[in-house]
Amino acid sequence: VKEVLKVTPSPPGITTVCGNIPTESAYQSTCILVKEVLKVTPSPPGITTVCGNIPTESAYQSTCILVKEVLKVTDVPVFRSSSSEFNDTHSSFFYGTDGHCGTLKNQSTRHFTRPDMSSEQFLIDQLTTKSNVTIIAIGPLTNLYKAEQLRPGILTRCTEIIVMGGAIYEPGNCPKTNMVSEYNFGMDGKAAKCVVSSGAKITLFPLDVTTTIRFEIATLLHRSSKTKQKEFYKECIEGTFKAMVYHGETDPNDKRLSIHDVHCYVYYMNPKLYTVEDMHLRVEDSGRVTDVKADENDNKNLTKVAFTGVNIQEITELVLKMFD
Repeated sequence: VKEVLKVTPSPPGITTVCGNIPTESAYQSTCILVKEVLKVTPSPPGITTVCGNIPTESAYQSTCILVKEVLKVTDVPVFRSSSSEFNDTHSSFFYGTDGHCGTLKNQSTRHFTRPDMSSEQFLIDQLTTKSNVTIIAIGPLTNLYKAEQLRPGILTRCTEIIVMGGAIYEPGNCPKTNMVSEYNFGMDGKAAKCVVSSGAKITLFPLDVTTTIRFEIATLLHRSSKTKQKEFYKECIEGTFKAMVYHGETDPNDKRLSIHDVHCYVYYMNPKLYTVEDMHLRVEDSGRVTDVKADENDNKNLTKVAFTGVNIQEITELVLKMFD
């Protein structure tokens, strides 16, 4: 492990101190070196799954295969959401039965046992015992809603919740609600309504921004071809494009992809790449989102909403670096 594979554990943290340079300079310089130069980011403490495009159990199994078998990440636990099973019959299978255009069946046939801890309990434990927790939510918000129900006010302990969901001025894409809402919000509208109005610090990435930034398929294929998982990525990218064409979300001659969820992670890495506005939003039980034109002096219940990318080239570069 240590000599052949050169696997060494990441340190749990780095402490800075006044030395050759003063205290604040030491802290700032170390942050720049670690996060900006070396691009070292901590692994997430865990991944929670939820019923979305595929049912609850399929979402859990697919995520385990992707994380543990394809990407070979073994130190990040995956949790299952039994509270989202009520939605299983509404899954659209937009990207196939495994959520990855059928690519995962070629990667592993392993079946993963259910963890003892549920998704919502994991969230509660993390927010109760740790500070500086950021949640990146790229599916229906059922887990967060359940956690808030079990422990009212728990979501306000988050440093930030970055959400891919909602459609403010763009049309919706959720069959469950006859397209009046975006898919993640429409699948569990009550959850979206609760989370947005919870008082937590939320930054929302609606369809209004995620559909306007597209990535060249040829560029994605070229970059991914240099990885060990090149065949998996190739099948996934091409399958995603076919699904978008089939469902009428793109023109077959437009060789670009809208990758909705990825913007949440790019924003987490560098929030300066997007313009963000404070808005008063109303979320209906259907998941439909409307902009409430409140008094400009009313600073309560504001939600940060990303609308445009400031530097599309830099956003693209960060997406491409994810293949590394």
